[in-house]
Amino acid sequence: AMNVPQIGELRHRVKIFHTMSVPDERLGFSKTAVQEDEVWGKLEPVGAGIYFGSKQIESGVTHRVIVRSMPGRTGPRDFKGVTELMVDGVLYRLRRVSDLGGLGRFTVLDVEEKTDACAVRRRSWVPND
Repeated sequence: AMNVPQIGELRHRVKIFHTMSVPDERLGFSKTAVQEDEVWGKLEPVGAGIYFGSKQIESGVTHRVIVRSMPGRTGPRDFKGVTELMVDGVLYRLRRVSDLGGLGRFTVLDVEEKTDACAVRRRSWVPND
């Protein structure tokens, strides 16, 4: 069973990015990540072989982020269209969203750390001369 986080454990700034298609001069459309929200959350690395309920963690998941569930902001349904999170300057790809214990109090985000540095650089688009 997962423990409900203590208030003091929600001490990381979690930036939530929605991916949107934006017009692009060369390609027609390109996907870009737009920051939607920023909340406090708990970040914990996921050890190999951790089980979540009866399901084993999806492969590729490196960390788990827990945020307070706020309807319209950070409830499980609100992460539709969210592909990336940034926590303490590190970019993570969102893999799985669930409600902690089904209580509607906290949302659990299983994420994969993105090690490619270009992911952040892509975000600031600079026109080529």
